[in-house]
Amino acid sequence: MKRIFIDMDGTIAKFNVPNALRRFATEKGFFRRLGAYKGIEHINELAKNKEQIYILSASPNMYADLDKKNWLRRYLPNLQESQIIICRNGENKAKVIERKFNTKITKDFFLLDDYTKNLTDWENAGGTGIKRITTVSDNSTGKWKGLILKQLEELYI
Repeated sequence: MKRIFIDMDGTIAKFNVPNALRRFATEKGFFRRLGAYKGIEHINELAKNKEQIYILSASPNMYADLDKKNWLRRYLPNLQESQIIICRNGENKAKVIERKFNTKITKDFFLLDDYTKNLTDWENAGGTGIKRITTVSDNSTGKWKGLILKQLEELYI
């Protein structure tokens, strides 16, 4: 069974604001005020119809966790609590999923993320990475050689 795990920061949420990382870690309500990328409605429809859609996002602390969950309630109301997985900044997302589901990652486990390190870790664990391309994260360095996604509406199961 295919499972799709979707990052938030820079992937579906517009994280391109001044001092975003610092503010995210210290400013209550910061994430909740971020906008969503065009096509978020498509992700919401997938969440409504497919249980194998998950949000997999890193966060620095419990306050940011709450901000992210509030953001998700606003933009992805069809998402169930069981489809939201929040880990800590710097944690290997593949290992988080292997622990949560008590299984090994396979090629049918997809990660949509803008951060190449997360995608590389994911593929090294056996999964399939998809690089989210935006005006902020464009793969101009050419480090990512795998699948890419420019528009959220292009994501299908």
